[in-house]
Amino acid sequence: MSSDQGLTIEQLMEYKNVIITQPNCPYCVKAKALLDQQGTEYSTLVLGQQLTKTVMVDFIQHVANVNVRTVPQIILAGHYIGGHDDLVAYLERQTDTNDFDDFEL
Repeated sequence: MSSDQGLTIEQLMEYKNVIITQPNCPYCVKAKALLDQQGTEYSTLVLGQQLTKTVMVDFIQHVANVNVRTVPQIILAGHYIGGHDDLVAYLERQTDTNDFDDFEL
């Protein structure tokens, strides 16, 4: 594989729901399982196959202005979420308004 065969930052910008992974990454597997449980459709891009680590780092720097060195890297609805722990926190903040139907003061 040569690096010129991978996706470019411009091509990555077209993905609205994407998880960037790496083979044998347990946190990548956990993050994908969480998204699957939520019924979220997403594309999976694998480092070394669809893109290089350099392109991933540059892409995340471009969209979120943060420096990353690890996977997974997750973008949902075009917004940068972060890694596995960030995804867990993000999903915990998603509150169903029906949860408060029986709440009394």
